[in-house]
Amino acid sequence: MTSHGSEPEQQFLDITEGSRGLAKLLHASLSRLRDGVAGDDLQEMARDVLAGRTDLREIAASDAYGTTLLDRYRRFTEWESGLDPEERQRLAGKAIDTADDLEAYG
Repeated sequence: MTSHGSEPEQQFLDITEGSRGLAKLLHASLSRLRDGVAGDDLQEMARDVLAGRTDLREIAASDAYGTTLLDRYRRFTEWESGLDPEERQRLAGKAIDTADDLEAYG
């Protein structure tokens, strides 16, 4: 993540209610977006968040990114609703285990 105590790191900790593991996962997800995996709009947004020029709460409320984020969230929830309950539980458990591992070893 960014240097210890920096505003972007604190932002991630605030959003994840102090969970360092989830904050690291959030940072990793934003890094992937910054690398362009979801297109130019989200790449620019992630670059600004990771650089500390804006924060995720501002992004969510902005006209520039709010629509894009809502569309991606809608697509995610549609995908998730298509999972059978066992697969959904397996994926949720894997995410929790990953966050716990990052919390313990990070």
